[in-house]
Amino acid sequence: MKKILIPILFLTFVNTLNFSIMIPILPFIVRQYGGGTIMYGLLLTMYPLFQFFAAPILGAWSDMQGRRPILLISQAGTLLSWIIFAVSYVIPKISIGPLMLPLMVIMFARIADGATGGNNSVSNAYLTDIIKPHERAKVFGLLGGMVGLGLIVGPAIGGLTSSFSIGYLGTAFTNITISTITLVLMYLYLPETLPKKERDDSLHFKWQDEIQFITKLRKYARNRTIKYLFFIRAFFLLVFNGFTSILVLFLIDQFGVDQRSIGFIFLLTGSYVIVNQMFVVPLVTSKIGDLKTFLAGLSLFIFFLTILQFVPSIWIYLIVIYFVNLGFSISFPTFKSMLSNHADPKKQGEIQGIDEAFLAAAAAIAPLTAGFVYAGVGKYTFGILAVGLLIPLIIFVKRFKKKTS
Repeated sequence: MKKILIPILFLTFVNTLNFSIMIPILPFIVRQYGGGTIMYGLLLTMYPLFQFFAAPILGAWSDMQGRRPILLISQAGTLLSWIIFAVSYVIPKISIGPLMLPLMVIMFARIADGATGGNNSVSNAYLTDIIKPHERAKVFGLLGGMVGLGLIVGPAIGGLTSSFSIGYLGTAFTNITISTITLVLMYLYLPETLPKKERDDSLHFKWQDEIQFITKLRKYARNRTIKYLFFIRAFFLLVFNGFTSILVLFLIDQFGVDQRSIGFIFLLTGSYVIVNQMFVVPLVTSKIGDLKTFLAGLSLFIFFLTILQFVPSIWIYLIVIYFVNLGFSISFPTFKSMLSNHADPKKQGEIQGIDEAFLAAAAAIAPLTAGFVYAGVGKYTFGILAVGLLIPLIIFVKRFKKKTS
């Protein structure tokens, strides 16, 4: 592995850690300050909502200014968000309307973290600068492995650091330390990968233009390959985020598992991600190529998502969820590889930013929608989600084959 990849892999791990570390403690923080389900959902939404607006801005900005300064600025913003989060702990519990002041400060911290959390678009563009096209699926698979590792370690750290007498302040201090170390390492060891002569000087950065997501997306409608890729990507992300948002509810309702069991299950499924993306993705893509791997992954995901609603025991669940995991694990990196290979080399930051905006939008919308459906039909939501992806997949295959024939 190239040494130049290490800072970006570490940054991806830390970004995932910053998110996953909140999973076991955020509901208790909301309850501590008198908030309910709506406030909890609102806090969850703030991060991806502002990431949606930030990702295209940071991505396009990096095409003009270079990758290194944008990554440093965004990481500094993440550090600032955790400092704000820590401040909420010492603020008096004063009610302002229906909300307590500490909750308002926490919401502001989540907004700041979301606004700087769009640096994944720059990280992906960074990789496309230094990795040859035929190696990108493998590297994006390594990136997925770092995400899986962050999902394993994060909840454990969150639960441990919040269990002391200072409560979630311990978690805040931990994240401040991690973010500071990351920022220092990036400053010392992260080289620039986009020379000035290769930057897109034709762009004139305007905030009002960069946040116009639909307008930016329309620019790529002329590239029919990218158009069809984003078409299937939108449906896949909505279904994937809907699936992940109701999975814990399904485990509790279907198998009566407790918190400790849920922790073990997520630990195991997190290891699935590491194995699949670091080892299976490179093997499969080298044999059949990016497109066939992408389609195979979506097909696996749809089929076993349908089966999931009928599993009779937790042991069968652990088998079925592996193949669900395998499906989305090989779909994510191969999509990134195809997207980067079909985009203008000078627009890598912008195109990756648009994709990150898709990710953020789905993360903000899908949990609310899937939760509503789950309240009505329970476990059969998985079947509805599967159909919701199968139909667009059939359309994509027909249109994409027609385009490439």
